[in-house]
Amino acid sequence: MFYLGIKYTIRFSRAKMLYEMPYVNKEGTFTLERAGTYGLWLSGKMFTKAPIGEFGFNLVDEKTERTIPLFLSIMRARVNGITHSRMELYTFDAGPGTYRLSVTEDPFVLDAVMKKVGDKVIKGAIDYNQFTIQIYTHTSFVLRFISIWMIALGLIIAVLGGVLPNTLV
Repeated sequence: MFYLGIKYTIRFSRAKMLYEMPYVNKEGTFTLERAGTYGLWLSGKMFTKAPIGEFGFNLVDEKTERTIPLFLSIMRARVNGITHSRMELYTFDAGPGTYRLSVTEDPFVLDAVMKKVGDKVIKGAIDYNQFTIQIYTHTSFVLRFISIWMIALGLIIAVLGGVLPNTLV
């Protein structure tokens, strides 16, 4: 159980990036090969002020010109490296095809509130060149949660299996 929990947790954090666009570009196109649920991530240098709350997204199917609805990622996943980190902001469902992603000036209400709090805590200017917008296949929060509990339960079982029989003898 411990091994499987670690295996799936690592797999979630090492998901393949499908598209990356520098934040300063404000618009780009990408192609999805299969239908699924995908996540829009903000990636940037750690310990720097992020532009969360200053922007929103518009996602359009190039073929049909239909706007794809974006859903706020409530339990925002984060993946931290040594110098960079990324955070899932939104998820969306899409089929195979080409899509146009635009950065808008219409942030989600919760992000705007977070920005006001962040501005009080972190002073200074934002270096927009440090940030990129990325698209990954979305992994459900429930699956990540189960993986973490598998690690914890696996450790507990290992400790109880190794310690308790020795104390009963």
